[in-house]
Amino acid sequence: MADKPSYFTTKAGKYALGANRGPLAQQHVDGSQVAHVELADGTTVKERGRLRRHWTRFWCCYLIGAIIFLAIFLPLFFTVIIQAISQRVIDNASLVLVEAKIMQPRPESVLLSIQTALKLTVDVPVRLDPNVLHLFNNDQPGNSTYLKVYNDAIVIHGNTSIGVQNQLSPVNPDPWKHYVRSVVFEPHAPLSAFGTTNIYLGKLKSHITMKKDLPQNTLNSFAGFSIDDPKMLFPPRDDGVNLVAHATLPNPSVMTIEIGTITMDLKSKDLIVGNATINNLTLRPGNHSTPLEGVVDMHTIIENLLPLLQAQGSSLRDGYLSLDAVTREVEYDGVVIPYYTEVMRDLVLSAKVPINDLLINSVQGILHDNSSDLQSVLDDISDRHAAKGDILSNIDIEHQRRHEVL
Repeated sequence: MADKPSYFTTKAGKYALGANRGPLAQQHVDGSQVAHVELADGTTVKERGRLRRHWTRFWCCYLIGAIIFLAIFLPLFFTVIIQAISQRVIDNASLVLVEAKIMQPRPESVLLSIQTALKLTVDVPVRLDPNVLHLFNNDQPGNSTYLKVYNDAIVIHGNTSIGVQNQLSPVNPDPWKHYVRSVVFEPHAPLSAFGTTNIYLGKLKSHITMKKDLPQNTLNSFAGFSIDDPKMLFPPRDDGVNLVAHATLPNPSVMTIEIGTITMDLKSKDLIVGNATINNLTLRPGNHSTPLEGVVDMHTIIENLLPLLQAQGSSLRDGYLSLDAVTREVEYDGVVIPYYTEVMRDLVLSAKVPINDLLINSVQGILHDNSSDLQSVLDDISDRHAAKGDILSNIDIEHQRRHEVL
């Protein structure tokens, strides 16, 4: 082993430039040096030459491999990856029910208008082909589609409104009755929709499936139902109606539902004391008040007066009557609507009728309806008093004259 030069051991030698550079370039036996030039990218000239020779020799193999890769990847990209991206866009989209109208109910169809707002998670225009949207019951097995909505082609960009107006739609009776029941009785029955169509992201076409549950408020058994401004008619009208009032039917949903004419039994506990009718009922969003006409069976009330007083005892002490209204039949345009009738028959609408309002309105009605008769009686009494006064005055005058003669 060669000894270290003496200047390496000095203090100044430690800081000499190139002192620790190491051995110089190796030499061949014949004394020539081996060149070792490093390029900027970290490769040497020798390595780069080797890569060039390798590429020159095997470029056709790489080309064939690239073609095979693209032949596999491109169909996979367009048929699977783009399909998955498009499906994810629809799955993450927000679909909200803005408005719905169910009008002109028939046993086999309704006139449907529905408006929804669709918002996608991508900020590019997306085109949808014409499609059929199936409205179905998510909690019902089998074919539970009750209505079909036929949508035209549309371009979606941002928050876009989608819907149809006045579309005559046949109903599938059993699933439709199931949905009507959930709307009437539940507070938040979802509107479930399913459909397939072609979606276009620019020029890229994909076939997608859309399945959404649209949240909504529903009728919740008409919580808050009331009978307001009740009035008994004496005498009854020619058609037998002796009770008029207003019925308040709350509708917290965004749906407008045309029901028709509802005939109901009025009950106190299990005793039917009369009937009531709501003509041409259309439920609109909000608290809807509509005229109610009824016939109270006075003979039934008199014959069952003691049981009625016992049943109404606690209510009477609080100043009101407790009445239940139970649907007997629902008609539209003279035709019985079976799905509304069957569902509404299971619904009991309870109302508290204030006795003070009933008595005051009834007395005012009697006075108003018989005001002409009362006025004629008062005029007759006034005339009689006037005539009596004239007679008394004449008697006084005659008596005075006789007194003067005497």
